[in-house]
Amino acid sequence: MDNLIREIPLIQRYSRHNEAEDMRFRAFLKGRLNLSIEKTDAIVQETTDEVWAQIDCTKCANCCRTLQVVVDRTDIQRLAMRLGMTPAQFTRKHVKTAEDRTQYFAQSPCSFLGEDNRCTVYEDRPKACRDFPYLHAKHFTSRSFMMIANCATCPIVFNTWQALKRRLGFIRSGSRAR
Repeated sequence: MDNLIREIPLIQRYSRHNEAEDMRFRAFLKGRLNLSIEKTDAIVQETTDEVWAQIDCTKCANCCRTLQVVVDRTDIQRLAMRLGMTPAQFTRKHVKTAEDRTQYFAQSPCSFLGEDNRCTVYEDRPKACRDFPYLHAKHFTSRSFMMIANCATCPIVFNTWQALKRRLGFIRSGSRAR
């Protein structure tokens, strides 16, 4: 796999340009792809691993700069302990609560993003951060709309999505993302 695109402004531009095609690919995944969920997930995982091996997240950290990180009680307790705070202190300092009671980090970019683009609480980071970009989770096709949304944020998602279009026969192998 070569010619991966890593530059966020270019990825954002291509993602906007590809919106209609991406929605058609999503429909293809959900309705016309004649593979089992397990086989599709295996192809997605293999493709993701190939892309991820070539992209260093610490060169980008766009997710840490732009996404709203949802946290739960377990995340708050773990991070509070790491920082020598009570969960209530941690919550007051770092967490906001949405109208639907979802809790999320109050600051963007993430206050735990270091100057070197590394997470300063990496071993204790929230589950949402551990799981992002959700490409290895089961039932990929049920999350395909979220993948489209994350294409403009994450080079790994963008390049995996483009590679899947070729690999699953949606576009010709010689086509490049535009």
